[in-house]
Formats: sequence, C-alpha cells, structure tokens
Amino acid sequence: MSEIHRVLVPGGRFLALTPAYPHTSAFTDPTHVNFITKDTHEYFTGLNPSGAMYGFKGAFEVVQVRWEASSNAYNLNQPSWRKTIRRLHRQIFAGSLSHLLWEFSANKQL
Repeated sequence: MSEIHRVLVPGGRFLALTPAYPHTSAFTDPTHVNFITKDTHEYFTGLNPSGAMYGFKGAFEVVQVRWEASSNAYNLNQPSWRKTIRRLHRQIFAGSLSHLLWEFSANKQL
C-alpha cells in the first residue's frame, strides 16, 4: 500500500476488488496471506492511518468501500442498473457478496 501511495499523484485514484472475510473465497486461494475484512481499509485511510505502526507510509481518503459481486468488475462497460441488480441478486439468493471494492484517493505525498 505504501508503494501504491508513492506512485499515485495527489488526488490519484486506487481501485481494488478483493475477496473478503467471512466469504470462503477469502480462504480458498493459498496465495492470500492476509485476510481482508470490511474494516481493513481503515489501516490506510484518514489523517493518521493506523497502518503507520506497521510501516505504511501514506494516507488515502475513502471514496467508497462496499461489498460487491466480483462479476461486476469483469465488464466495466455494463450499465450501472445491471450491476445494481446483480449485486442485489447475490445478496438475496447467494447468501452474501464475496468481494470488497475499495476506491481511495491519494492525499499529498508524505
């Protein structure tokens, strides 16, 4: 996250989609060494990000953090109404959404 912040210009956007706890997709890939939760982004956002105690150098502002259907990320040209319907369908019929979408804006370089 420090490197992402370093290469973004102030105001630059970071967009990530990642499987998150408690959905099983967060655990099934053996390359996932750190599990993401709905609150993980707080380590990297705000004026004094708590990730600094672990060596994070930077600060992001939250644009949005939300649960998302992973299939919505594969076709960015879909109309937003279709993505909304897919998200609602996953919430109602599949039990839960599996991924968190993070969109951050980089604060000035530190």
